[in-house]
Amino acid sequence: MPTKNKPLIGICAPVSIVAGEQQDGGKKSPAKFDVNFYNGGRLSINGWEYDVVVDNAGLKVGNVLVANQFHDSKRPVGNFKVDNNGTSLRAIGTATAATVARDEVVNSALEGYEWQASLEVMPQEVEFVKAGKTAEANGQTFEGPVYITRKGTLKGFGFVTHGADDTTAVTIAASAASFQEKNMNPEFKKWIEAMGFDADSLSAEQVAGLQANYEGLQKPKAPAKKLKLDDAIDAKASEIARVEAITEIAVAACDKRPYDIAAIKQLANDAVEAKWTVEKFRLELLEATIPVAGPFIHASDRRNRISSKVVEAAICQAGKLDEATQAKFGDETNQVAHDRFKGNIGLKQLMLLAAEQNGYRSGHSQNVDVEVQRAAFGLRPSREIHATGFSTIDISSIIANTANKFLYVGWMSVDQTSLRISSVRNVRDFKTITTVSLTGDLQYTQVGGGGEIKHGTLGELSYTNKADTYATMLAITRQDIINDDLGALTVVPRRLGRGAMLTLNHIFWTEFLAGEAAGFWASGNSNINTGAADMTLAGLTATEIIFMNQTDPDGKPLGIEPAILLVPTALKATANALTDPQSQIITGSDTKISNANVFRGRFRVESTPYLSNSSYTGYSAIEWYMMADPNVLPTIEIAALNGKVEPTVETADADFNVLGIQMRGYSDVGVNLQEKRASVLADGNAS
Repeated sequence: MPTKNKPLIGICAPVSIVAGEQQDGGKKSPAKFDVNFYNGGRLSINGWEYDVVVDNAGLKVGNVLVANQFHDSKRPVGNFKVDNNGTSLRAIGTATAATVARDEVVNSALEGYEWQASLEVMPQEVEFVKAGKTAEANGQTFEGPVYITRKGTLKGFGFVTHGADDTTAVTIAASAASFQEKNMNPEFKKWIEAMGFDADSLSAEQVAGLQANYEGLQKPKAPAKKLKLDDAIDAKASEIARVEAITEIAVAACDKRPYDIAAIKQLANDAVEAKWTVEKFRLELLEATIPVAGPFIHASDRRNRISSKVVEAAICQAGKLDEATQAKFGDETNQVAHDRFKGNIGLKQLMLLAAEQNGYRSGHSQNVDVEVQRAAFGLRPSREIHATGFSTIDISSIIANTANKFLYVGWMSVDQTSLRISSVRNVRDFKTITTVSLTGDLQYTQVGGGGEIKHGTLGELSYTNKADTYATMLAITRQDIINDDLGALTVVPRRLGRGAMLTLNHIFWTEFLAGEAAGFWASGNSNINTGAADMTLAGLTATEIIFMNQTDPDGKPLGIEPAILLVPTALKATANALTDPQSQIITGSDTKISNANVFRGRFRVESTPYLSNSSYTGYSAIEWYMMADPNVLPTIEIAALNGKVEPTVETADADFNVLGIQMRGYSDVGVNLQEKRASVLADGNAS
């Protein structure tokens, strides 16, 4: 494409300068310079969207080719001629200009300084080759996208200190603008395409006409208004004063209504960010805290408003929850809860309080009916309810939050042995998952000279597991509410928590105790002791030998030490006696045996009544197990949805027109035996 403002392409390459020879009369001939500046290939040019190729066949030579310093026409160095063989360009010239610039270039070059040549080419016709298309130039084939200057004029070059590249890189000469920037900048191209034209297929005349049109539509931007110093300082001071005034009003409001602090803070932040005036913030704050007038509205004293956290703390205090859990509410919240309710908040009081603060007018009645209950849950009954200012009571969240705290107490009150001897697998859904055995040929091998690393192999065995949902539902009844029985909010979730752990234990020990009959512990698996297997020093020693002699599938030692002794209740004292004391008394005539207890601190003793309970198939009062740490190699695994083993409690309003609160607890878990090499079963019999 031709252009009215002809830009220059500067091609940088190293320059060779040779001193002139001594002539007759003592005068030296001018210094000579020589540079191969273009090989006919792609050039990366600043300001051009794609690479550029200069087609040597269409390159004209200017009438006089001048080499100057830094592209400055007032600093000439000399003239040169070009050798254009159709594929590459070479410049040969002499430093004939009698200027300081000439002397600086020549003398510094002879001292070893390396100049570069920035060649000036004026494009006159540019072809754009689209992606996927090809074009020929300089005896080469170029694949698009690429620009090819089919016609151009060689004007000269400048000696520069540093080009864009040390070989044949390209830069834009300092004396001219980029062709791409002036004639096809991105905004102009978008404007052309928005009008339905293909920018790459337009003729030079069409482009020129469209560009004149485009430039005529571009209105010059008004110069930015300069802000005077006094005005700028006054504006800054005014903004600071506005923020300080809003802050003072918000702080004063917090002092008057400490239970609305979070809502007041949010409103103040909104006011600062939205640039509200102080008066607007004062009005918004006032409107947000004044009860709406109308029928069935209880205009309660705003000083009596309380937050959900305060109510939760009061319930935990009334339910005698442990101090560590109560401490999480913070000293201030706990103190407010104690001052207001004295550790005696009742269920009926809770329902009435929530209903009133959600805008329901109780008429000072202490009866809780369906209307009050639905108002407490934020539901709209047959009579109209309006909100009164900041909504701080959410009884659904209060009941759910406190219920889960008491649920955890119930959960922890049940035997936790199953959790301590198993690993927990985090699963994302209820699909069956498959786990490859953690044992296998994983020993490192020496890396040869070629750097090839051999693949290890996992065990051929695989295990499955899946989570299922276990749930139950209880209810806080009409009678509980009438009796003002807060225990319904504390005892019921405790029972749900206890029930969840009992359920997990049931499915866990059913799976575990069925393992021997199913062949999990068997002589063929080298993980059972039927010899000296009682809970004695000899039995521990024999069982440990069997455990340590286990091997990977490749026959090499497993390399894992046992960490847990799992015993029924009847053997707990004996197991502790064998592993806890400082010494073990050895009787007999062999005085060479040390009386030091070699098993002291070696194992963690775990005991559970489930092992000997006759309700479970495979129970025994004498069998015990030596196990690896489940985090290293698990004998049994619990699959838990999203990694949550503990149950969840959810609460909801009872069915419409039924007085009561529904409460359900559920767990998403599954259990399955895993690694056979992770434990050894001792049958409890002496040899």
